[in-house]
Amino acid sequence: MIRRALRAAAAAEGVPAGAGVSVLVCGDGEIRRLNRDFAGEDHATDVLSFATREPGAPPLAMPPGSELELGDIVLSLDHLGRQAAAAGHGLDVEAATLAIHGFLHLLGHDHADPASERAMFGRTAEILGTIGLDPRAAHRAGRHLDPAVPATGDQS
Repeated sequence: MIRRALRAAAAAEGVPAGAGVSVLVCGDGEIRRLNRDFAGEDHATDVLSFATREPGAPPLAMPPGSELELGDIVLSLDHLGRQAAAAGHGLDVEAATLAIHGFLHLLGHDHADPASERAMFGRTAEILGTIGLDPRAAHRAGRHLDPAVPATGDQS
């Protein structure tokens, strides 16, 4: 489901075919370490994204025969399980939703303010719909339901 979600996100965002994304699925301990080491936040989270492109970089283009690596997405299976249960949907839906969320971050999307949050979660909902998942999952998924994670200072 993660692969399918990422392919749909890439197509929806006009990312050239063949662009690469690495995905690590781990537990809370590992994502907490990564969050602490790279974002300065000493707590586990649901998803982290590490883009290889700088914010504001020119549009994606891939000359023939070249490779384009967008970055890395890290998902905490522990968080995903708790959040899926709290949201009332399956782990596959939560994983797809947060994989898309992380992918959008790799492309420079953010949700630092209410308007950009609405836009990003709306885009996630649109992409979920293209793969036959309930678009409302975009608004039920994620740390918004996890009381262990602060409501501000999103680390993804």
